[in-house]
Amino acid sequence: MLRAVRELAYVRNAHGVQLRLQSNRMIGVIVPDLNRPYFSELVSALGKSFSEHGLKVVVHQTYFSRELEREVYGKLVRQEMDAVIITHSLFTEQEVRELAGSSVALVCNEPFPGKWLDVFALDEADAIYQAAAHLLAKGRRNLIFCMDHRTPLQDKRWEGFKSAHRHFGLPCTEAQRFGGIHQVQDGFALGLELFASEQKPDGIVAGSDEAAAGFLRAAKTCGVIVPEETAVIGFDDHPICLVTTPELTTVQNRIADMVRDVTDCLNRRLRGEAFAPMLRSYKAVLIERGSS
Repeated sequence: MLRAVRELAYVRNAHGVQLRLQSNRMIGVIVPDLNRPYFSELVSALGKSFSEHGLKVVVHQTYFSRELEREVYGKLVRQEMDAVIITHSLFTEQEVRELAGSSVALVCNEPFPGKWLDVFALDEADAIYQAAAHLLAKGRRNLIFCMDHRTPLQDKRWEGFKSAHRHFGLPCTEAQRFGGIHQVQDGFALGLELFASEQKPDGIVAGSDEAAAGFLRAAKTCGVIVPEETAVIGFDDHPICLVTTPELTTVQNRIADMVRDVTDCLNRRLRGEAFAPMLRSYKAVLIERGSS
């Protein structure tokens, strides 16, 4: 046998060996778009943490496409990677479980119920509840809520916004919700429109710090004084919050805590440990600054 190998000038096929061992130490990370600062920060933190445990990361951007996301699960089932980390999904948890089969799939960020998968996610409803309640407690009565794409995560935020109004005995209608508002230019464009209206909002809960910065720019353009006339709250506590005028009040995410726990759970799963699906929810922290 060895003689035949030498005669055929056999070269060891690393990929073949990895398939037989059913491990290549490669972890896929599903994200919608790395152009979003939150996902860039999350992927960077995951990559750094995994590398400390000898794991390599390959990023799969889905651009909010179900088909592209489905392809990643196909790669997982074919053992082209040892596990996948889902930071965003257009499928339900049950659908993901069916697509991934018995492969290792963990959720980091998406607020799935945690019935079939290990889920580590911010309490999105409570995060927006804190933001809206903060403004309502200051006597603001004409708030608007901004969201990105319509997803289960964004729906949970909307529930938090409505819950804060119920707590204060105030009505909350669909007219207060605006979709597709995420980038600076989105907040700026909507801000120009709202500040020119007779019923301009006295409080804005934005879905990102970037959109909130756009609202601040629009307020300045329209001569609206922040926070006296309109208060603005962002989401994620990115560095942009410290360079706006005034500095942005925001909701601080818990990326470091989520990544630590995801890494620990992933290593246990890769070692073959059997345990019930983990469900861990993290409370956001409201950082009050000059914009509210």
